[in-house]
Amino acid sequence: MSGIDSGRKLVVSFIEKNNIAHQDLATAYGKERVFVTNALSGKLKGASVNLFILEVIRDYKLRDEKEGEENGKTS
Repeated sequence: MSGIDSGRKLVVSFIEKNNIAHQDLATAYGKERVFVTNALSGKLKGASVNLFILEVIRDYKLRDEKEGEENGKTS
């Protein structure tokens, strides 16, 4: 699995846990809902999708739980 696929799964998990609709995320980032839906499902790929996923990860400081455990840190 590529690094961005891990990030995509992290973002999907975050929006599911926080009950955030794709439309809400799209509005917040100035994107079309279809773009967000396809980006998060993996149907769209490329630089713009990668940048969008990275932006969400940075803005919400999302981290994989396994990452923290490996470093001896707890969330």
